[in-house]
Amino acid sequence: MQGINTCPECGVPEYITSEHLWQDSGFIVQKRDQRHIVTFIENDNLNALFRGVEDIVGTPIERIILATRRRAGRAYMDRIIPKGVREMVQRKEIELQPLVEAFFSIGHVLGYGRFALVDHRYEHDDDDFFVIRVEKPYSILLGSVDPAAAIEALIGSELGFTYKEVSDDAYNIRVFRESHPDEEFKGRLMMKPYQPGGGDIALKSCPSCGGPQALSSFRWDLEGGLIASRRSGRRMVFFAPTVLDAVFGELERELGDSIPRAVVEAQRRFTTEYYSPDDIVDEQGFRKALALRGIGNLRRFDMKAGGLSVRLDNAAMHLLMIGLFQGFFEIAYGAGSRIEWQISEAGDLQVEVTPSSG
Repeated sequence: MQGINTCPECGVPEYITSEHLWQDSGFIVQKRDQRHIVTFIENDNLNALFRGVEDIVGTPIERIILATRRRAGRAYMDRIIPKGVREMVQRKEIELQPLVEAFFSIGHVLGYGRFALVDHRYEHDDDDFFVIRVEKPYSILLGSVDPAAAIEALIGSELGFTYKEVSDDAYNIRVFRESHPDEEFKGRLMMKPYQPGGGDIALKSCPSCGGPQALSSFRWDLEGGLIASRRSGRRMVFFAPTVLDAVFGELERELGDSIPRAVVEAQRRFTTEYYSPDDIVDEQGFRKALALRGIGNLRRFDMKAGGLSVRLDNAAMHLLMIGLFQGFFEIAYGAGSRIEWQISEAGDLQVEVTPSSG
């Protein structure tokens, strides 16, 4: 894709390594504001997790997901827009369309699918609109709100949106002016920032771009907005864990303290269906895989037939990781299990899995 440079050695887009930093804490942070972290995870996990939680709790969670993702997406783009650009756009001193398309290119790099602006009107009134075509979105639920969040950040106005499927895995998203589309969540859905402690993660760097060399094991399709593992073919995406934390926090506020275990159970089910024994690596391999994904610093992973004991410092998306660990134990030993966990204020996670027959 024009305008997106890739590293000549590892093939990773320069945007990924110039805008993000893999810390020794096990986190991936935005270089512009290191209070904000992202993770690099299997795309199918997000969609299956949301469906699984809905099935378990028996209530739709779409409105919470959309409102939270919209806030996070706008905050991410706010940090990227150079100072003064928004004012120039509002004064119509620069063309809007090339900027919108540049923002969509960022989505391509992050694995969100292919976005294109097909029609728009921007005259600073209530008739303004944007029509975006998205092909192979990483999630239509999340992918439909991302363009609205990006354009909000650019023009400084609150927007609503609708989406309609127009062909197989392709959608038209219509973005329009709408005041406070998530008014019911005012003062809620707070995305608590992560505060990583120290760590000792040391991922081998690419000598050309300085990013983790292990990223070369993934393939970027910049035209299609897709990232995939070269080994397994599984689709990957960069995603803010604070979105999931806020969604599940709001669900717990609305539905009670059964939500954390519902999330863990949904992730356990996904893990046992999606992964195989070949995906279970040794402790050192697992430690590097989690750090590459920005999920934390694995200090202990002791798994045997009698149980699994894990310590993960600076744990991102800790409920997902708990379900993942439980699922991996069940895959390895073909047995049901029980699970208990503790998470400290600092974000250090301890998990104990035991066979259910034990």
